[in-house]
Amino acid sequence: MAELAPRGRVGLVLADRAGQADGIRDYTRRLLVALRSAAVDTDLLLWAQGAPRASDRAGVCATDLDALVVQYNPFSFGRWGFAPRLPLFLAGLRRKRRRPRIAVMFHETYVDLRSPSWAMMGGWQRAQLIAMQAAADVQLCSIQRWSERLSRTACGRPVHHLPVASNLPDARAERQAERERLGAGAGTLVLSCLGLRHPGRLQEQVLRAARAAGKTAGSVLLLDLGPGERCEAALARNVTLRRPGFLDEHDLARQFAASDIFLASLMDGVSTRRGSVMAALQHALPVVGTAGHLTDDVLKRASGLLLVGVDESDRLARMVTDLGRDAARRGELGHAARELYECEFDWPVLVSRLRTYLDV
Repeated sequence: MAELAPRGRVGLVLADRAGQADGIRDYTRRLLVALRSAAVDTDLLLWAQGAPRASDRAGVCATDLDALVVQYNPFSFGRWGFAPRLPLFLAGLRRKRRRPRIAVMFHETYVDLRSPSWAMMGGWQRAQLIAMQAAADVQLCSIQRWSERLSRTACGRPVHHLPVASNLPDARAERQAERERLGAGAGTLVLSCLGLRHPGRLQEQVLRAARAAGKTAGSVLLLDLGPGERCEAALARNVTLRRPGFLDEHDLARQFAASDIFLASLMDGVSTRRGSVMAALQHALPVVGTAGHLTDDVLKRASGLLLVGVDESDRLARMVTDLGRDAARRGELGHAARELYECEFDWPVLVSRLRTYLDV
């Protein structure tokens, strides 16, 4: 029978897709820093050619570690999400006489059955998921609903809900300077969102809210903080859509800080896997968005978010308009948002939970 190593040294396994925007990569690198700040000896291992290899300390291998945490999204590890070598590697590691405690952080599970091609992908991704579960000692999930789903096929191993945190530095102190740089005066309402053209975003809902807010605000600046894809939109004369494109983390954080309201209109609802929502809470922004089938209970109960159903565009627009006229209310919600972030989602909180789950 394999012997679990003593607790202490942790390795984070990442499929690093160089040159691509990758929220999981940013999350993992932030987690590395947070663990090291908490005096946990932590290594980053990049997955390549069927095995993880240390990125910054030579000679480290998986069996040297006391806990191994795989940052799993099937599409990160293989084309179309087909990555059989990963669960095979973990199964082989389980058979070694001395091995680390194996944890899998499920950032994604499998695609839904929306079309014949997606059904085929979903089939092998489901089988792969079960193989990953069988190889894990601990299962972690960024969404409460996924944790409940995985518990049904957990192979007797514990499943824990572990939200993500913000991947950005805190730029609240630079709010006024950034607003001045953006040309946003005292009468300008700054709305922000992430990736209008992304298929999971309700683009028209966001645009309708911006147009509605423009009827009462002196001017509205809508910041699309996604990759900068072209978006043809009919907006009012005093409503401006700006798409800065890819920004480094400091510039992106400053644009969050300059905002008055963050719009999170998502087809599956806001959830604790959305780093953009966490960045908004971190920067004390009221979040107006949608509650869908993936929305976590902690967000439904939170007072820093105003949520509507995914088909309630008119109601969302009214909320944004009313909030745009009420600076005091925005301040109250922003304070509640920041308090929620500090209590539930900040890095020290999540690292403490992770250490408990890994027993390190």
